[in-house]
Amino acid sequence: MTYQSWKRRKRTLATEQIISLYKGGMSTTEIAAKANVSARYIRKLLKQNNVQLRPFGSWKRKYTFNEDYFKTWSKNMAYI
Repeated sequence: MTYQSWKRRKRTLATEQIISLYKGGMSTTEIAAKANVSARYIRKLLKQNNVQLRPFGSWKRKYTFNEDYFKTWSKNMAYI
């Protein structure tokens, strides 16, 4: 491989801009495309700056549900 293939990409957005875009609802993949870096790098950058990450695939969920539903007993739970 040549030197040019190992050349680092230049990030086109500042850290503050990346954080504000993520908090504004933009996905890490979309931010990565704008910033000319990988989505993995964006997640790493957000973790380093103590930004709470959204769960993977949360934007794809069509329905919401109560994950703690079966932790307490109820008559309705017996029906289900």
